[in-house]
Amino acid sequence: MSNLDDLIKILRMFAQGLNIQEIVQKFPTFDADKIANLLDEAIQGLEKEKVYYHASPTFTVYIDGACRGNPGPGSVGVVMVNEKGETVEQIKEAIGVCTNNVAEYTALLRALDKARKMKVDTLLVKSDSQLLVKQLEGTFKVKDEKIKVLYDQAQELLKDFKAVEFLHIPRVENKLADELANKALDEAGK
Repeated sequence: MSNLDDLIKILRMFAQGLNIQEIVQKFPTFDADKIANLLDEAIQGLEKEKVYYHASPTFTVYIDGACRGNPGPGSVGVVMVNEKGETVEQIKEAIGVCTNNVAEYTALLRALDKARKMKVDTLLVKSDSQLLVKQLEGTFKVKDEKIKVLYDQAQELLKDFKAVEFLHIPRVENKLADELANKALDEAGK
């Protein structure tokens, strides 16, 4: 059996809640040292594959989706800020009846599309939607089919950028994008 097969078996046992002592008792072919060595090799392999992007983003984009009711009338707000900290673009748009998560993803799509048209190559996306950020970072799975469609669209747009970083921020730091999204609903009479 290869080290990878052994590692997968060990990780599955950890996922089932077993500790090292229980794994050794259940599978005598594994000893604590072998388990530690396999895990260490895996960590070293992952460290080699890490890619760090420290490029200064050309733009920072604040995005927010609003929804009055869930589902209910929805809208998006987007604020684009250049490297000098100047607001260079604002988007506010009513998008019809949707869920809050659909509104958040739609705001992202509008921001990515606009940044692409502006020939931006590095981008920092700030959102107060933890779900959106965690899904795009790959921490959370996308389970909802409607969101999966929007997630896939975002993944396609992301291919046009050299580097994109996502950052979850508190709502108070996303005030202008939130105001824009709410203004769009107010103007639509929702």
